[in-house]
Amino acid sequence: MKLTKTALAIAAIVGSVAASAQNANVTLYGYINTSIESNRGSQDPNTAIGKGGSGATVNRMTANSSRFGFRGREELGGGLYAMFQLENSFGSDDGTLGGGVLWGRESWVGIGNPAWGEFKFGYGLTPYDDVLGLAHQNIGSTGAQNRNNGLSGGPGFGFNQLFTSYGRGGVSGANNTGNFDARAANAINYTSPTWSGFRLRTMYSMIDEVATSPKASLWDTSLIYASGPVTLGATFALHKNFGGLAGVVTGTHDQNAWRLYGRYNFDVARIDASYDVSSYKLATGTLRMRYFDVAAQVPMGAHNFGVQYSQRDNGAAWAWTPPVGYSAPTAAQLVSRWSIGGGKHISVVYDYTFSKRTKAYAYFSSMKNETGGKLNTPAIGFIHTF
Repeated sequence: MKLTKTALAIAAIVGSVAASAQNANVTLYGYINTSIESNRGSQDPNTAIGKGGSGATVNRMTANSSRFGFRGREELGGGLYAMFQLENSFGSDDGTLGGGVLWGRESWVGIGNPAWGEFKFGYGLTPYDDVLGLAHQNIGSTGAQNRNNGLSGGPGFGFNQLFTSYGRGGVSGANNTGNFDARAANAINYTSPTWSGFRLRTMYSMIDEVATSPKASLWDTSLIYASGPVTLGATFALHKNFGGLAGVVTGTHDQNAWRLYGRYNFDVARIDASYDVSSYKLATGTLRMRYFDVAAQVPMGAHNFGVQYSQRDNGAAWAWTPPVGYSAPTAAQLVSRWSIGGGKHISVVYDYTFSKRTKAYAYFSSMKNETGGKLNTPAIGFIHTF
């Protein structure tokens, strides 16, 4: 019944957009990325949970954040304009609606002017994610090949339950997450015009809309420079009075992270690197982890080759989305295992561009943690945008 109502709501919106398309600047867009993977895991000896047991292989088809959405803009005169965006993911492999919600990726309305920038109000990605996203290469931000899906942006590996030693717990947009590459609800966002190659973005989010204290909040700021072959990024994220870490109730505490990024494009090749430090200030003391990545990409006409490496020293050490029968560890266990939560991730990627909208790819990814857990993933996939 719930999916039927959702389908009817989507149909009504599509019909409304089609009916008013001649009178408004509204665009229907989408991204479909479907891959076939063979995830070959070996068990972390410190855990006995998850799908990646000793010698286990999980073959699957994956939707890789396939999405659709609407965006629109209306000119109001004098350079002023109104704008909006509504976006959600869907399962291109099984037809499901992402997250069981209608607009789980973007949902905001805003106003802007070329002279002073843009204000947006609602739900969407944080400025921290903008700088993290600069490191996406080849086929983008999804799949085991992406270094950000391996080690960065949160306290553990983010590749579902397949890598049994690590995970990022919590709900996106809520105060129980330890992730910084996330979305924020109830947010006010400002993006500046571009000044001599520099663009500033800052976001404040009233995560907890409650009367009692402590009230969780989020404040992210990024500064990105892009001019010619050089791209640079810096960001700082502050989570105040968050109540969890890696899916564990740790008590109200503050979290912060900063990240630096640099890229140089030689035309015949592109090289880039990131460095990141995240801190979680628990009552028992501060947990900290350091991360770095390096990568190179070589385009050859329609062919594109890439290699990526990332490494982290600490972090959480259990599954992301708990499997059936899984009991979340205590805060004390989280602290005691933090120092063995490091890992390494390397991947090689090839993609072939048929057109501006269509691409095929193949990659091999290998993740390894400090306690012996491994995940090797060869995959092939296809991308189409509209």
